[in-house]
Amino acid sequence: MSMEAIFLELDRLQKTSVRPWLVVRQLPIGLGGQITTRMCGLLLALATARKAVFIEAADPPYLQTFEPMTHFCNGADVLEVGPLVSLARTQNSEPVVVFDPLQMFDEATHSRDVQARLICDRLSIEQISSNVLEGAVLEWMDQIPEVTAYVAQQKERLSVSENTLGVHYRRGDKKVESAFVPAEEINARISRLHQKWSFDAVYLASDTASAPHDISLPMGVDLIFDEEEVRYNNANHKMLMRRPELAKQETLSAYKNIAMLSLCGGVIGQSNAHFARIAGSAICFRTGRTDRVDLIDGWIAEKRSPALRAYYSGFRTVRNLGRKVFSNFSTRARFEKDLQKRIRDEGGPD
Repeated sequence: MSMEAIFLELDRLQKTSVRPWLVVRQLPIGLGGQITTRMCGLLLALATARKAVFIEAADPPYLQTFEPMTHFCNGADVLEVGPLVSLARTQNSEPVVVFDPLQMFDEATHSRDVQARLICDRLSIEQISSNVLEGAVLEWMDQIPEVTAYVAQQKERLSVSENTLGVHYRRGDKKVESAFVPAEEINARISRLHQKWSFDAVYLASDTASAPHDISLPMGVDLIFDEEEVRYNNANHKMLMRRPELAKQETLSAYKNIAMLSLCGGVIGQSNAHFARIAGSAICFRTGRTDRVDLIDGWIAEKRSPALRAYYSGFRTVRNLGRKVFSNFSTRARFEKDLQKRIRDEGGPD
C-alpha cells in the first residue's frame, strides 16, 4: 500500500498539470551521476509536493534511457529563475524552486533520511527507509523500449541472477575525486559476505580491463566479466563531448552495468560511486536484503594513509579554486548556454 501511494503521487506530480515546480538542473556528468540527479529531483518533488521539471528527456552527452518524466510544461516557463529548494524552510509562495546538484548535491544526499520522513508524513504512510524509497523512485522511472530490450538481452547473455553478487570496481577518472578503494578491501568484503551468503557468481563491473586480475573470489564462485565491453578507463562524459559518435555505444554500456548490478542479489561497491549506490537502492527495494548491500567508505584509503590524505586535500583545494576562477569557461557553463538556446528555439518538455 505504501509503494502504491508513492507511485500514484509520482504519477500525479509528473503526469498532470501540477504547479508549483522544482526545476532540476541537469549537468553534463557521467550517466550514473545523471540518473542519481533524476532520483534526487523526484525525491525532492515528493517531499515538497512539486512537479520535478527535467528540461532534457536525454542525459547529454548520453542518449535517452528513460521515458520523459515531465509533462505539461512550457520551455519558456522553465527558464524562470528561482531560489534553491530547501527542506528547512517553507517555500509555498515560490512558483519555481531549483535543484542544482553542483551546489547542493551533498545537502540532498546527506538529507536522505529527512526526505524519507517528510515524504512518508506527507503521504500518511508508514515510514520507509531512504534506500528503499530511492529504489521505489528508480522503479517508477520507465526505461524506453530499446533500453528495456537491451537489458533483457544482456541479462541472458551474461547469466546474471539473484544468486549473483555485483561488484563495482571503480577506477578510471575516480582518482581526481579520491584515492582508489584498495582491491584488498574489496576482496575482503567479498570473502566476508560469502561467509553469510553462498552466491555462485560475481558480476564484475569496472572501467578498467585489468579488473579481473585484481579481484579474488572464494573457491567455487564464477566470475562474470563482460569481455565484449569496450573500456576507455577515462572521464567517459568528457570523451563523449569530443566524440559524440560514441554516444549510443557508451550510453548502452554504462546503463548495462547499472542494470546488471541492480539485478544481482547483492552488491559491493563504494559510497561515492553512483553505479553501486543506484544498484544498492534497487536491490533494497526489490529484495529488502540490506545486509547484502555493502558500500565501502569511498575515502577509506585516504583515512588510512596520512600521505594520501595530505595529497588529495591539496589536490582538491587547487581543483576547486580553478573551478571558481574559470567557472565561465567550464563544461557546465557551455552546456547551460547551449541548453537555454535549444529551449528558446525548440521549446521545453511537453
